[in-house]
Amino acid sequence: MIKESLTCKECGQTFKSERSLHAHLKKHNLTVAEYYTQFYPRLNLLTGKPLPFKNKEEYFNKDFSSRGQMIKWLSEEKDSQKVKKYIIDKLRYRIECKEMKKAPCALDLELSDLPPLDFYRQAFGSYGRVCAALDVPPTHPDPIVKNFFEEHKDCDDMKIFIDTREQKPLRFKRSEGLKLDFGDYTTGGDMYSYTYIDRKSEADFKSTLSVGFERFKKELERAREFNSFLYVMVESSIDKIKKNNVFAPHKVNMPYIFHNTKLLSREYSDVCQFLFSGGRKASEYLIPRLLKFGKTLWTCDMQYYIDKKIEEKESR
Repeated sequence: MIKESLTCKECGQTFKSERSLHAHLKKHNLTVAEYYTQFYPRLNLLTGKPLPFKNKEEYFNKDFSSRGQMIKWLSEEKDSQKVKKYIIDKLRYRIECKEMKKAPCALDLELSDLPPLDFYRQAFGSYGRVCAALDVPPTHPDPIVKNFFEEHKDCDDMKIFIDTREQKPLRFKRSEGLKLDFGDYTTGGDMYSYTYIDRKSEADFKSTLSVGFERFKKELERAREFNSFLYVMVESSIDKIKKNNVFAPHKVNMPYIFHNTKLLSREYSDVCQFLFSGGRKASEYLIPRLLKFGKTLWTCDMQYYIDKKIEEKESR
């Protein structure tokens, strides 16, 4: 495909670089989009309609106009072997292309427009089997503790320390201000397990993962030095953040922000997970449980289980 692309399909002239070929297209009064859609037409697997062209890499590696369309196709496709091949090929390409040492977690799959983790579990029995077939370990391999979402009296009685610099602190039954080295929330005494929560509003999240990116990396380095784990708890959801940005008076570069989110999720998977709770109330519910179970959750894909719980509530 690459060799073919260096030969102009309009006149047969060959080029040493893709950039030279694209510049040459002006002689034929063709844009790059017109050239590829004319000579390399690709159809949407769900609708059968021509795929739109944004850039060459996306054009040849995407089969749908949105992740929602992909999910609909995967849900409706009757040929299970076709589904299995499609989802494992997409995952393999992503891992090889990005030279990933671990398979992407649920959040990484979502932000990369890859099939949701449940499709891998349904098709192969478990995500771990898929990872084994691709010879890479999952980022967060362990299951959640069975009673995480149950009521726990010690969660209500737990004293939660809140960083004195926290501007809009969440409310808990028992709390106390304390200057923390990193994060905004933790606990102490017998329940302390080097686990911290860094609360982010939607605006905070976008700022931290853009202009504050390097500064935040240093915070994660400190957490690693102290053998601690930091959950970045965002008081929103991926969908809400995307929709809000569409209608915002001053739009931000969300692909760049999500790209940085994925980078940190991979590079600091041993000390950090990004969690999108959906809102402040949900964060107040989750934080005491994350602190209670501490280290037993560090290697668990928490966003996956949080999303499953949200789906369960919405289906009632």
